[in-house]
Amino acid sequence: MPVVLGHDAIGEIVSTKKRVAIDPAISCRQCPVCLAGRPSGCSDYKFLGLTAPGTFASYLTLPAANLHELPDSVDDEAGTVLEPIAVGLHALERISGIVTQDAKVIVIGGGPIGIVVAKLLQLNGFSVQLVEPIKSRRERAELWGVPSLDVTELKSVHSGLERAVAVETSSSKVGAQLAMDWVGTGGVIAAVGAADTPLTFAQAVLKDQTLIGIRGGARRYERAIELVATGSLPVGELVSHRDSIMNLESIIIETNANPLNVFRTVLYH
Repeated sequence: MPVVLGHDAIGEIVSTKKRVAIDPAISCRQCPVCLAGRPSGCSDYKFLGLTAPGTFASYLTLPAANLHELPDSVDDEAGTVLEPIAVGLHALERISGIVTQDAKVIVIGGGPIGIVVAKLLQLNGFSVQLVEPIKSRRERAELWGVPSLDVTELKSVHSGLERAVAVETSSSKVGAQLAMDWVGTGGVIAAVGAADTPLTFAQAVLKDQTLIGIRGGARRYERAIELVATGSLPVGELVSHRDSIMNLESIIIETNANPLNVFRTVLYH
């Protein structure tokens, strides 16, 4: 079914002229799961640009709870990067609830979410390496102060005594398998990317592994705004292209033709 695309965005409330960041994950906030503080598990969960009309529209009607006022210290472009940060905060929260900072961590995939997750873990005392096959993305991670390496440089299995964690953000079958293989016995796999990979529990059972799923970043936007406002995260380094939404068709064609040249594009209405 056709849907208006777009989900990471900022906008202006028509009646008040306030500048707000838009949380694209919409939940009912009334069901038992929502009331228990887990809106990403809502049975009526919708995501702008995928299962609900997205932010490429000129106007949207949204729940007030999905709008977060932006301070002057967060510019428009930085406001469009809050969703990956909120997802990263969700991942940090879940991982910190399972392992200590002594754990060795790899983040698989050097896209915006992968780099943000790695940096947030690093800022919270974890030893982190980002695994990414594309050199330009490894270089971008280095701009964030995140150590990175090619998959060929990674030991096939973690061999230390400390517990290992692999955060999979690439949504690839190769990445998912690498995560399960590398953490070894007693390891933790945090799935942020939704790889369409057939999963058997044999490996997880025989190696006593823990698998956790990370869906969205609901309830974490205020903290994300604070991190950007204080300069803790160099979000400008995540944007590679800027253009008018009037050029959307040509931008999509160019991105599909040369995906390695585009990291993250910000479109202006």
